[in-house]
Amino acid sequence: MGKVTKIGFLFPYSSIHPNMSRDIIDGFYAAVPKQHKRSFQFYPEYIDQGKRELVKTAINKLISFHNVDIISGLISYKSIPDIIPIVHQRNKIGFFFDMGEYLPPVYELPVDLFSNSFLIWQLEYALGSWSQSTYQGKGAMLMSVYDAGYHMHSAFWQGAISAGAQEIDMHVIPYNPDHKSILPVLPSFFEKIEKDRVDYLHVLFCGEEAIDFYRAFKESTLYGKIPLIVSPHMASDEIINRTSNLDIKCYSASGWNYYSTTEQNQLFKRTYETSTGKKASLFAVMGYESGLAFLNVLPELQRNDKEAVLSFFRNGTVTGPRGVRNFRLGERLNQPEIEIEKITFQPLNPLKIIIEQGKAMPYNASVFNDIHSLCVSGWENPYLCV
Repeated sequence: MGKVTKIGFLFPYSSIHPNMSRDIIDGFYAAVPKQHKRSFQFYPEYIDQGKRELVKTAINKLISFHNVDIISGLISYKSIPDIIPIVHQRNKIGFFFDMGEYLPPVYELPVDLFSNSFLIWQLEYALGSWSQSTYQGKGAMLMSVYDAGYHMHSAFWQGAISAGAQEIDMHVIPYNPDHKSILPVLPSFFEKIEKDRVDYLHVLFCGEEAIDFYRAFKESTLYGKIPLIVSPHMASDEIINRTSNLDIKCYSASGWNYYSTTEQNQLFKRTYETSTGKKASLFAVMGYESGLAFLNVLPELQRNDKEAVLSFFRNGTVTGPRGVRNFRLGERLNQPEIEIEKITFQPLNPLKIIIEQGKAMPYNASVFNDIHSLCVSGWENPYLCV
């Protein structure tokens, strides 16, 4: 066996997806043939909820103590200014993961960084475009202050604009430390939305707040009267399976279809689920795609040819469960394949039907800048890491 590539992995805490980091690492190894698995070794480092100072400390420890070759893990783009000087000064490669809650930076990075993103902002853009094209008129958005601190709702609005929207109502539920649940305040928001007679409603909540929303919506006078469009997280199995008895119909966008019959997806699921005994997840998908990328440069890694590794990460692609993916962190990532889904809640077996292919956001400098400038928050934690 040749040189072992050491990968320092920053893993944050998530009460919503406790196994997200483990799934990424397991997905990575599922892409690597048995004879090469020992060529990669992960060094996990806990970063709590991913605050910038904790990320810096963890990276310095991974480099100084473990002498890792690659800095990786699930991060927020807010940490990029702290990561760049460390990666540059210590001559390391940064290859990260993110949910796509923020658009990529619009400024030119002084060093190469790489990321495998789930691109939620692209899914939200596609949802906005589809919703406006389908229902026209004026829509409304309802979200938590947490979800409002990212770029997702702004991407939805840009998608709606691309389909002809002139205005949209935005409702943000403020944070109140005295309320452990949003249930007491939702009725007043529902009343306002119904009074405004909007043509569709898009909602963004995560974790327990998503569960609370569905339960309150079912009991509200909006139920059955207004098209409900939910964020990709709210359409996840983890959320839907806990609310499947509510007899709700809604729409969302998906960047990866578990049931896709493509050869690459079937191979991924078979390999991952056989080796781990777990159902494949979107985090496993991202890990698997990245494992394919690292497998492509294994000879170069083993002979310490950093420039050849960087060249592939800059320009190369892999074909996996989500189709063709590339990894250079920037605004020109490959546009994803997106599916618009109709979701019917029903006991035991919620039904998801693909009704249309979604439209991804093409690169547009002015739109990207608008989204960055219009949504400025202090959220440093990766999405869902609460």
